[in-house]
Amino acid sequence: MRKKRNIQIALCAALLFAVPSCEVDERGNDLTGGYRGAFIDKNTGDTIATEYYGAKIRLLDINYGAAAQALTYNALPNGTFQNTKVYPSRYKVWGEGPFLRLDTLYGAIQNMKELLLTAIPNLTVKIDKVEIRSGVIVDVTFSYTVNDMDSRRQEVGIVYGTTRFPGQTNAQSEGTPNASTYKRIITVDNAAGELTETFYLDINSTYYFRALGRTASAGDYWNYSQQSVVNTGDIELDEIPAVPIVGARSASSAVIQWSLPSFVDKIQLTYTDKDGVEVVDLFSPNSLCYVANLPDNQVSNITVNLISKGNTSADQSFTVQTKALSAQYIEPDAQRADGIPFFYDVNMKYSLSVLQADTQGALGGDAGWVGVSYNHEFFDWWNTGGLAAFNWAFLPTSANMADFETLEISGGIKNIVDLLPCENLKHLTISQGVQFSAGEVIATTTDLSVLSKLKKLETITIGIGVPLTEDMLRNAGVGAAVVITKL
Repeated sequence: MRKKRNIQIALCAALLFAVPSCEVDERGNDLTGGYRGAFIDKNTGDTIATEYYGAKIRLLDINYGAAAQALTYNALPNGTFQNTKVYPSRYKVWGEGPFLRLDTLYGAIQNMKELLLTAIPNLTVKIDKVEIRSGVIVDVTFSYTVNDMDSRRQEVGIVYGTTRFPGQTNAQSEGTPNASTYKRIITVDNAAGELTETFYLDINSTYYFRALGRTASAGDYWNYSQQSVVNTGDIELDEIPAVPIVGARSASSAVIQWSLPSFVDKIQLTYTDKDGVEVVDLFSPNSLCYVANLPDNQVSNITVNLISKGNTSADQSFTVQTKALSAQYIEPDAQRADGIPFFYDVNMKYSLSVLQADTQGALGGDAGWVGVSYNHEFFDWWNTGGLAAFNWAFLPTSANMADFETLEISGGIKNIVDLLPCENLKHLTISQGVQFSAGEVIATTTDLSVLSKLKKLETITIGIGVPLTEDMLRNAGVGAAVVITKL
């Protein structure tokens, strides 16, 4: 019994010595102290902005004794902090965040205390200029200076969205649907620089922008600029220049591409073809557009209207110079302008190559290519720049393409714009790949509206295993006069 009692006494003594501070702390619930302040950039004098939970202030109660534990509080994204309920005492105060060096303060906090902690941020970022164009296009110019001289590469960029004080922790990649905050971040090698980024925003909305950056040694800590507020308005479509990029041209057609803001829903092209018919076509801005059945070797005027949110811009225009019939449809590598591909789809190219090899080879172009199992490579062979220039004449001219009346296209075709020069085509077969792209078939996402431009077309045969239907072709604009057969 005595042994058990001695153990109980020893345990009680141990508990008393384990919490000596409780015996000397007689403040009870006195929380009349407080502080407010900010992290200040020693180089610029500005507040050091962070993100939510991106920087912390720590307080250690010196009077509490050796058992005191530092208390941690989060700073606000604008770099300020405040706490209205602190025990009056003497404290050691410091911060943690995206800083190289930071002041440590010692002193009493009795009532409300002003605390300014001077620091050198790892990286100083600032939004220098924000410009709004066309109501919804925003150009943001920002600068950065790396203060961590040990950093050789750093990430910088812009985080933005409809939520105040956007931060990269909750930001999504651009293009993510239904997100409220987005980030655009790049890696740079320079210790200082200025960049301008362009953003396409929704109409009549309020956005918040902040520049941000992180050095390699900073871990999860990012530095931020203060936020800039941007209020968008209605789309001013008439201010957006509709400047096309003209790709491959034939004697009767041209392929058109655009670089337009993402809020443009449709592009309307209006022109008069060589038969005097007014053509009005709608295209998606992220797809290939085209004009067809133009007069050869002439300049044609094309009217452009941009459509967005039900609004249509005023008329703009550009011109297309068609080629002479004798000119090659697509020039060989050594003669072709940058950005124009050697045919827009490999399987379309192979299909046309087979027909060109058989027809032109039989006419004396090169009889060795006629009817052989590799004649789908006819175009690629004569496109080789290492051969003599006269060999390039075996590539098809606009006249060759226009003369095709019967054509079989095969394999995993995804784009058929190279059919546009075949203005006299009467019979088209769409089949499964055998000689090339074996077993593959045309993609159901292929823009079939190209077929509606072939005015002489009489029949379309859909081969075994090809997933197209008559309804798909009719919906793409193929007229009722064209006989469609599904094998």
